[in-house]
Amino acid sequence: MDNIQQLQSVLEQMFPKMLGMRLTEATTDRIRAELTVTPDICTTGDSIHGGALMTMADFLGAAGTFLNLPPGAGTTTLESKTNFVSGARVGQTVIATCEPVHKGKRTQVWRTTIAREDGATVAIVTQTQMVLEGDPDPQTLIAKLFTGKSLEDQKKLLAQLERGGATIYRAFAAQEKDPAARETLLKAAEREEENAVVLEDQTGTTSPGP
Repeated sequence: MDNIQQLQSVLEQMFPKMLGMRLTEATTDRIRAELTVTPDICTTGDSIHGGALMTMADFLGAAGTFLNLPPGAGTTTLESKTNFVSGARVGQTVIATCEPVHKGKRTQVWRTTIAREDGATVAIVTQTQMVLEGDPDPQTLIAKLFTGKSLEDQKKLLAQLERGGATIYRAFAAQEKDPAARETLLKAAEREEENAVVLEDQTGTTSPGP
């Protein structure tokens, strides 16, 4: 599934589907969509409602941010500013082009220009998206335990983790019904203990055996 299909699928499950938006381009540097103005999304004078324009831009800004997020992260709109320039009447098509102003680790800023088919600008929306960090993977969590520690302290910590790993391997082995698999797990536990001994010898520390 490409970006357009993926985002269009998301759009169809959310409020913006009421506008009849159609995504036409979706990359990490530009999101484009269009919609035909209908009476249902108009204000007085058969002109497109400002809320419809803001909803359109909000989705595109969030979509652009989404395509630039690291794995597991999310996003939410932090701030949005809209300048209304002109109108678009029933039957006309408006085209929105959303491009990044800033891509940061904590926030992203996207600007959406919405124009009629004749090129006249209807609105310009600038919005800030907050980047919501996802839950870190186990490897990242373990790596953080070593951050800021001296080499000796890192070795001591790793020795403790190795012994903890040995304990877990033995717990797995105790529950394993297959003799061959049980033996493999016990050998893995032995290797963990051997690694711990190497590290303890280098740091002059000792830990109790299994």
